[in-house]
Amino acid sequence: MKEFLSNIWVKRAVGVFNLVYFAVIGLLTFATFLYDLEFTEGQEQSFFTVYVAASVIFLLLMIYSREVMVTKIISVILPFVVFLLLLFNMYDWILVIPPLVMGIIMFFVAGTHETVKVVMGTIYLLIYVLGLVAFFVFKLLFGGTSTLTELNANLDRSSDVYTVYKSQFTRICDVTRDDNVLSPDGKYRIILYDVQNSDKGGVNICVVPNGEDVTLRFFTLKQKGVKKTISNKGIRGTVPDVGWTKDEDGTLVVLYRLAPESELKKTSVTVMPKKQYLEFLGIS
Repeated sequence: MKEFLSNIWVKRAVGVFNLVYFAVIGLLTFATFLYDLEFTEGQEQSFFTVYVAASVIFLLLMIYSREVMVTKIISVILPFVVFLLLLFNMYDWILVIPPLVMGIIMFFVAGTHETVKVVMGTIYLLIYVLGLVAFFVFKLLFGGTSTLTELNANLDRSSDVYTVYKSQFTRICDVTRDDNVLSPDGKYRIILYDVQNSDKGGVNICVVPNGEDVTLRFFTLKQKGVKKTISNKGIRGTVPDVGWTKDEDGTLVVLYRLAPESELKKTSVTVMPKKQYLEFLGIS
């Protein structure tokens, strides 16, 4: 067994196999750049267990093959990929911590030349420090202080937002049912957002593409960055009326009434805005 494990070709094969972990982290990073990751109810703990177990297993495999060129390359590149994962999923520590810990350990353990470690270590230190400072500055300058919470039947009953709408929760469920918020052609969906800010807050009515989410076992990747604001004048605590219709020329129209005593208004939906790729910075 000892002779088998010390075989250079076995180590090289393991080094190539380590690319699986690197590819998964890379795909997860790219996916969360394009989509919002929302865990399936009750699956968060299961995902974390599998995620940590896989990270530990691949960490052991990388330590075993630390002198193999493929593993050395992974150890140098992985910290940068994890940095991007951190930016796209700030505060979502379940996603970030396992590969971050693994990246740090492998950077120092791998048999990479010391000069490379010193140079790349200095570069990564600057990237992490200056990058995170720049990230928070951008969020402060362009992201604003508003917090948006989607109003629907899945609203967290332990949240402060639920307390605001507790007496109208049945109405929220009725207004946001699929047959009311989906457009006649099924391409668009109306979403209501509660807005918390330094002022009195409000309710936004938006239209987003429908059917572009990717559902997986542990989580759903929800399309983000494509959103048309129909109204941002809603009163916080009051659930507006919304619905779809078509003009005589066939143009899709969103009908909405911000409050029971308000007039019925309408806005046509012909072209959706282009995807905003910098939404992770708070720019929308």
